[in-house]
Amino acid sequence: MTGAPPPEQEGLRDWFAPRRSLPAGPPWVPGPRRVFPDEQVWPPPPRPSGEEAGVSTQPFPAVPAAPLPRPAAPCRPQEPAGAGAVGTGIGTAVGTGLPPDARAGTDAPEEPAPPAGVAVPRRRRTAPLAGAALLAVALAVAIPAWENYLFYRSGNPAYRIHPVAPGGAGTLMNVSWRAEVEPADSLPGLGAAKPGRKWLKITVTRTSLNAEGVLRRADPVIEVRHPDGRAWRTEIAGNDLPPEAAEHRIGTAYRYDAISLVPGDVAGQVEVRVIPSTLRVPLREESTAELFERAGTEQVEPQDQVLLFRR
Repeated sequence: MTGAPPPEQEGLRDWFAPRRSLPAGPPWVPGPRRVFPDEQVWPPPPRPSGEEAGVSTQPFPAVPAAPLPRPAAPCRPQEPAGAGAVGTGIGTAVGTGLPPDARAGTDAPEEPAPPAGVAVPRRRRTAPLAGAALLAVALAVAIPAWENYLFYRSGNPAYRIHPVAPGGAGTLMNVSWRAEVEPADSLPGLGAAKPGRKWLKITVTRTSLNAEGVLRRADPVIEVRHPDGRAWRTEIAGNDLPPEAAEHRIGTAYRYDAISLVPGDVAGQVEVRVIPSTLRVPLREESTAELFERAGTEQVEPQDQVLLFRR
């Protein structure tokens, strides 16, 4: 019994139906390429403003420009002769263009404005700048010089002179000092002096006044100087101090023999300077540890005391 299949079997028939082959023809060809217009994605484009051109209220930056020329001062009208004393009758003050009462209330006349197109000169500051530069240079030179002077004086202190009358004695650091000078043409062991020169035989004696004076028994510095500042070399030839400190007696005079060679014309004018030593020599021999311990406790004294023996 044949007949048309029911409607629900139509789909199945199509499914199980044999596949038809594609008709032979040219291969597959792609279609035309679509071109999309450029569009800003990020950051989002600004929204269009509803304002019209030329009505924006956003301020514009100031543009630097040359200042506008100042208006010229009003010209003074010519007045007839004697108008300043008699009055103009117009009710304004002469040369100001202001009412009389306004001018009377001012303390000083206003400076007239410069003409248009004329540059106003700036105030010069040459004098303050020059003064500051000179002060800086002076400080730059004075400060190092002062520091160098202090460093020099730390090793070469300024002398404190103690004049001694001729034939007198001077006392420093518990020691009494005397000096005698004797010119000579020749000395034993040194021979005769050259023409125009003389030998000076200098005898300096020291006397310890107490035990502290005994400790100050180090050799002094002896100088020969002229009052005008000239100086000559002086050498200590010998002394009669006892070699041991225990043999040094208080109140006993001990002698230093010194010699110098000076021009003959100043042999009777030169003066002797004695600079006592500030060292304290112990009475007995000390160990190294004792020396270091004593050096840390004693105060270092400047060797600046000078006895000046006049002639």
